[in-house]
Amino acid sequence: MYVDESGDPGTHPKSSPHFILSGLIISQDEWDKYLARLKAFRKSLKEKYGINQRTEIHAAELIRTQKNEAYKKIRKGDRINIIKDYCTEMPRIFDTANVINVCIKIEDHHDADIFSLAWSRLLQRFDTFLKKNVCDKGIVVADDTDSLKLMTLQRKMRVYNPIPSHYSGSYNAPIDSILEDTFSRSSHHSYFVQSVDVIAHTLYRMEYPKGSLKKFGLEHQFKKLEPILLKQASRKDEYGIVRN
Repeated sequence: MYVDESGDPGTHPKSSPHFILSGLIISQDEWDKYLARLKAFRKSLKEKYGINQRTEIHAAELIRTQKNEAYKKIRKGDRINIIKDYCTEMPRIFDTANVINVCIKIEDHHDADIFSLAWSRLLQRFDTFLKKNVCDKGIVVADDTDSLKLMTLQRKMRVYNPIPSHYSGSYNAPIDSILEDTFSRSSHHSYFVQSVDVIAHTLYRMEYPKGSLKKFGLEHQFKKLEPILLKQASRKDEYGIVRN
């Protein structure tokens, strides 16, 4: 499962109102196929918009570019069209993959450790997916995050992970289908992590649409991913988004 974040867990005065985690689950047997499709897609973006295949796709920067000189050479409408094209193509590129999304609204969880809350929800869903759908183990690969804190959380959940029972109380369900600690992988070097960046950011745009961007229809792009969303992750939500 490749993971990326959008927003932050509310640890400083200018924190975002949300913390989003998106996880793209792919089979090891499909990895080569997906990579070939991603390379072909990136080649098509170069031909259409002039963006080099080695240039990192970073959704937030594509919308409001600040540091990326390569982006500044592309007009804003085309930069946003890159995001739109990505969302259109992802269900085809990752046709047998699944995506888990966790979206925590920080104001709904006063005094909570938002980082641990969101990651525990994501890891639990991934572990459940592996147990129910795959006769194998899984690993997690994430863009830069608080690796030490995540390692501590993950190791704790391997031993003690209380889950509310449908009847009463709770039971212990260790996340024993996830191998090792989470591996860090810079998005600059991974088309897969860049893909998850687009997923997480378009979910943010759907949850918090901005008037100045509505003319581009950015708030509708996440919905294109519906064919690969793991809706079982939360049956209470139309798109399977875990919110609590």
